[in-house]
This record gives sequence, structure tokens and C-alpha cells, in this order.
Amino acid sequence: MTYRKAGQGGGRELMKATLRWAVCACLVATGVTACDDGGAGTEEPDVLSASQVCDGTLTSAGAAALERIGGKGGYTELENSERWSLKSAAKGLQEAATSRYECDLYPEGDKSGHPLMTIGFIARKTHPDPVKAAKEKEHDQLFYPLGVYASSTGYLATSLFFECPTKRAEGGTSYVKAEMYSAKNKMNADSTGKDRMTILNDMSRALAEELGCAARAELPAKVPDATSD
Repeated sequence: MTYRKAGQGGGRELMKATLRWAVCACLVATGVTACDDGGAGTEEPDVLSASQVCDGTLTSAGAAALERIGGKGGYTELENSERWSLKSAAKGLQEAATSRYECDLYPEGDKSGHPLMTIGFIARKTHPDPVKAAKEKEHDQLFYPLGVYASSTGYLATSLFFECPTKRAEGGTSYVKAEMYSAKNKMNADSTGKDRMTILNDMSRALAEELGCAARAELPAKVPDATSD
């Protein structure tokens, strides 16, 4: 399968659209009224490989984990033209108090409106207590020695907190929370919580690097095995 890089041909499409409307204007001026938009606005979203999604933040291990979860076909991100950007997410976390910066992934051709997974980031002042969480854990909850807190619960949710201070007019924060929500009915049955955590860790490492807090984030390149307590 050949994947088209996001944004490729954007300038050419704009030039074509401009020329098309210029021709239309001339036709209308001469009394010809039949002039359509040539399909403008109906372009399908870019189809991305597993290594291209979410601004290319996944390593080979993360891309392989995504393929175990959603298959080896292509992926699309949003139902509109705006894709998740590492730089815009980092900038937003430094500026906005409660905004989440999400990358929504759909299997190629999926028009259900329900993503395979949603990965988001939000700045936080605190994080869960790992010791307390372990004592009160749900039956299928697993913990990972990553950042200051990391856990996965069944197929439903995966979260990772890492130290990364921000400074904002309304008050700074000390941590970033990365979270993933996934659709069980769209995931391969043999995928694991570690697969999801591998994706979340890859994106968190890239974001920490962009934010300048990689040294204190404590996010290793390889996700260690989970512990049950």
C-alpha cells in the first residue's frame, strides 16, 4: 500500500481551486451559469501508515504495537483537515489551563465517527498516588514503572503521568497526563495493555522532548513489563 504524506499536494490543490473559480467567474460573466466546484471539499483524509500517525511520534515499537491493535492497514486521524501536531500540543499545554490535545485514530475507510483510539494530553497540578492506587485497584488494572504514574485498565483506559512543569498566567502545573481511550469492538483480541502503553509512552516521550522536560519525565525508550501491584 502506498501512503500519501499529509499535506502533500496542498499547494497544487489550492492553485487548481483558484484557477477553477477564476474560470467559473469568466463563464458567469459571459452568460454561462453551469459551473460546479469540481468536487472541492470532498477530498478524503490522508491515509497514514502506523509510523506516520500523530505527527510521526511513534517509534518502530510503537508502530508495531498500533498494528497489533488495529491491523496493518492504513489509518486516518480526523474527519476534517486538522491533524494533531506535536508543536501545537506543546504550545497549548504551556498556554491553556484545561484544554486537551487529542489525536483520534480511525482504521482506513472507517466512517463510523467512533475512533479506534483517542490519545490526549492535559496539564495537571497533581498525579495519583501509585501506592494508594495499587491498594484500590480494579481487578484488571495493571501498573507500569513509567513517569510518576502509569496504568491500564482492561480495554477501556490507559493513562500516564510524567513530570513536566508549565508556567502560565493562571498558575503553573507540574505534570502532564497522557491518556488513551480505545474501542474494544475495534481492537484485535490479542492486543495487550502493554501495546497501548507503548504508544502512549512514545508520544509522551516526543512531547516531553518538545516541552524541554525529557530529562525529568522518566520515560524510558522501552516500556517495561507491567506489575499487578
